[in-house]
Amino acid sequence: MESIFSNVLMFVLGLLGLSFLVTIHELGHFLVAKWNNVKVNTFSIGFGKKLIRYRHGETEYCISAIPFGGYVAMAGENPDTLKEGQVPGERDFVAKSVGARAAIAFAGPFINIVFAFILLMILYMVGVEEPATNDLIVGFVAKDSPAVTAGIQPGDTITEINGKPTQGWDDFREQIGVSLGASVPLTVHRGGEPLTITVVPEELIIPAQDSTGSEIAMGIGDIGIYPRNRVIVRLPPMAGSAAEKAGLAVGDTIFEINGEHISRYEEVVRIIDGSKGEPVNITVIRNGDTLTNSLTPVYNEDYKRYMVGIQMGYVLFRETKIVRRGPVEAFTKTCATSWKMTTSIFRYFKRMFQGHVKVDAFSGPVSIVAVMGNVWMSGFQDFLMLLALISINLGVMNLLPLAITDGGLLMFLGIEKLRGKPLSTKTQTVIQNVAAAFFISFFVFITILDFSKLSLFLK
Repeated sequence: MESIFSNVLMFVLGLLGLSFLVTIHELGHFLVAKWNNVKVNTFSIGFGKKLIRYRHGETEYCISAIPFGGYVAMAGENPDTLKEGQVPGERDFVAKSVGARAAIAFAGPFINIVFAFILLMILYMVGVEEPATNDLIVGFVAKDSPAVTAGIQPGDTITEINGKPTQGWDDFREQIGVSLGASVPLTVHRGGEPLTITVVPEELIIPAQDSTGSEIAMGIGDIGIYPRNRVIVRLPPMAGSAAEKAGLAVGDTIFEINGEHISRYEEVVRIIDGSKGEPVNITVIRNGDTLTNSLTPVYNEDYKRYMVGIQMGYVLFRETKIVRRGPVEAFTKTCATSWKMTTSIFRYFKRMFQGHVKVDAFSGPVSIVAVMGNVWMSGFQDFLMLLALISINLGVMNLLPLAITDGGLLMFLGIEKLRGKPLSTKTQTVIQNVAAAFFISFFVFITILDFSKLSLFLK
């Protein structure tokens, strides 16, 4: 019951985060439309059937059934609604100048980008937790991984990737992730001596967290190394479980099981299931004290393996510090972070066309909501950083000239400005219909991929 509540809470929080970003996006369109005296008929968060409606003046404000998006419906926005020979009203969208219409189209993506910039500025001035050093100390090397083949060992310190200094584990994972099948040179220090090691990332495969025993291909590269970390008990043990009877508690570090040191939760699953119901000795660290208990795993029919009733998580062994910046330094850092976030989607597309990223790597609305909810539950500061990342990507994606996006409208307006007249309604309709068919198909495909990854997020 507790896990069901946790999953529901995760999706509720994720939807709140995504809906907030959609709301400020549409608010940008709405405010600039009103400023240009365009009549706005509907301001909707979500698509489809209207669930909640409120009318104020000439505009209906509503929340609709499909929460992945929203829209602002303006009078005269679609020329098809005009009867033959009918002249647009002075408050119709099409009656406004090219500049006014472009400003309305640009306002939505612009406010997403500005919001992210301001949020990052505030975070950097208030203070964010950052690694004390960017050197990457390898804590675990997976069996039969590219790292083993290349000769990387636990305890190695990685200082450079592709000839450039490392910038923390997140940046390292991104660079490895977009290098599927490519040769990646690393500078590794072992015993004080620098070594040059070349690795070739293989596709990241993650076991599904359900009873099917299936695996999920993530579409990005991985070399099988992990930072030094502790495996902890993340949630209270299930009522009546072996873990509860043994006295395990939230925050306990699982140090050893049957004398075998634990550095990854997969090792816990392997040893517990391999016990076949025989008692195991588990050593945990709690508030600096070492405690050893014996517990007997029980076979779970749903998951088809032996379990003890705990949810696990990771805590990294790393020195961190809270970094607070003055306005100038925060501005500089925000510019650098914003640029990196803005260009990330283009880097992924480029690497996909080069064959170093698969389409499986892309996430749709279901995964985005699940990730946002998960991160929010883990830490609010991390959630705010993710909110800034998604807000920037939402703004950039909407500025791409893809016919049905805000960027597509800006493209049509640019053509109108150059030609002195708009493209014919028929031509615009054909282009938009073709684009809509493509993007609906792509949306369905990505959503199917999302549901195949859903078990990664479920508690």
